[in-house]
Amino acid sequence: MKTYADTSFLVKLLTTEPGSEEAMAEFRRLNFPSLFFLPIHALEVRNAIRHRAFHLRNSIPAKHRSDISRERDASLARIERWIKRGWLNEAEASFEKAFQHAQTLSERHTERLGCRGFDLVHVALALDLDCKAFLTSDGIQGDLAHAEGLDVTISSKV
Repeated sequence: MKTYADTSFLVKLLTTEPGSEEAMAEFRRLNFPSLFFLPIHALEVRNAIRHRAFHLRNSIPAKHRSDISRERDASLARIERWIKRGWLNEAEASFEKAFQHAQTLSERHTERLGCRGFDLVHVALALDLDCKAFLTSDGIQGDLAHAEGLDVTISSKV
């Protein structure tokens, strides 16, 4: 079954942030499906890992900061291992088509669900890639995906 994970779910899978264990349990329960890893994921996920390191570095004592770099590096290396393992499937999608589709989703759902722009884009990409399953840690995005007929797994709502 074609499965799409949004950035929030992927970050939980690839790091040790709160909710990571629950996300991994869901991924395991689904038998480790191959997840699309589009250029938007490559940017957002790697940036989220670095952004998390930035915030941690500014909120913990200096003596623990080397742990942050180690965790960041481990998470970034995990991406490469998962690509090789086939858990992350590097693919391309038409962003022009996805943005047009996202406009339609906005017209249908935003006033009722409170969708953000990237919620719409991720769901549009999943639909355009003919996915049946959608993994997220974002309740609104999950509601949007469900409203569009996707089988949704929500792990640790944000």
